[in-house]
Amino acid sequence: MSLITEYIDGTLSDARKQEFDSYVKEGFINMDEVRSMTLLQEKMQGSEEPIPSEDLSSIFYAQLAKEQERLEHRSSSNFMSHISELIFTTGRGRLAFGFGVLVIGLVIGKLFTSSVYNSQLENLSNQMTDMKEVMMMSMLDEESVTSRLKGVQMSNGIVSENRKVTDALFITLNSDESTNVRLAALATLAEYAQDPMIREGIIKSITQQRSPLVQVALAELMVDLQESQAKEEFESILNAENTPDDVKTVLRENLDKIM
Repeated sequence: MSLITEYIDGTLSDARKQEFDSYVKEGFINMDEVRSMTLLQEKMQGSEEPIPSEDLSSIFYAQLAKEQERLEHRSSSNFMSHISELIFTTGRGRLAFGFGVLVIGLVIGKLFTSSVYNSQLENLSNQMTDMKEVMMMSMLDEESVTSRLKGVQMSNGIVSENRKVTDALFITLNSDESTNVRLAALATLAEYAQDPMIREGIIKSITQQRSPLVQVALAELMVDLQESQAKEEFESILNAENTPDDVKTVLRENLDKIM
C-alpha cells in the first residue's frame, strides 16, 4: 500500500519504482485498481474549495452551540448515526469514505488471494511428494539396476519426512543384489545420519553386508560419525574367514580412527 501511495503521489525513488514494477509483474499489484485510485484522488484534489461567507464564524458557532445542546440529550447509541451524517452530507466526506472503502477492499482482497494461493501451493506440494514416493517405490522394485538407482536418487529430500521411504531405503541397503544400488542407498541415508533412528539403522546394517565395497564405505562413514558402537558390529566381519585380508586391514585402519 505504501508503494501504491507513493506511485500515485509521484514520489517513488528508483529503487522503490523497481520494487513497484516487480509487484505489478508478479500480479500482486493490479494496475487497473491503481488507476482507479489515482483518478479518485485527482477528483478529490480537483474539487473546488468553498469560499466562506462573512457570516460564517457567527453561523458556525451558533450551529455548534445547538449541536452541543442536542448531543447532550442524545444517547450513545446515536453516535454512529451522527458520524454517518457528517460523512454522507458533504461531497468530500463521501469521497473520503469511498476512498477508504476502496483501500480496505484492496487490502482484504490481497490477503484473501494470498491465503488461497498459499493453500493451493501447499496442496500441490503434498501431491507432488506423494507422486514422487509412489514412483520411487515402483522403481525400487524394477529388475533394472539403472531403474533402482534412479529410485534411490528420487528418495533424496523426502527420507526424514517419510517413514515408508526410509524403510524402503534400508531394505535396499540390506538386500539389493547390486553393490552399486546398495552404495547409493547408503549415500542417501548417510545424509540423514544425525537422525537417531536412521543412524541406528545404518549401524545395524553393518552385519548384513557381504560386499567389501559396502563394508569399507560403512567403516568410513562410522569414522565420520565417530560412532564407537560400530566397532562391535564389525567384529563378526573382521573374524570371518571369508573376509579378504586386505579388506580386514582397511576396516581395522578405519576403526582405529574412531575415538
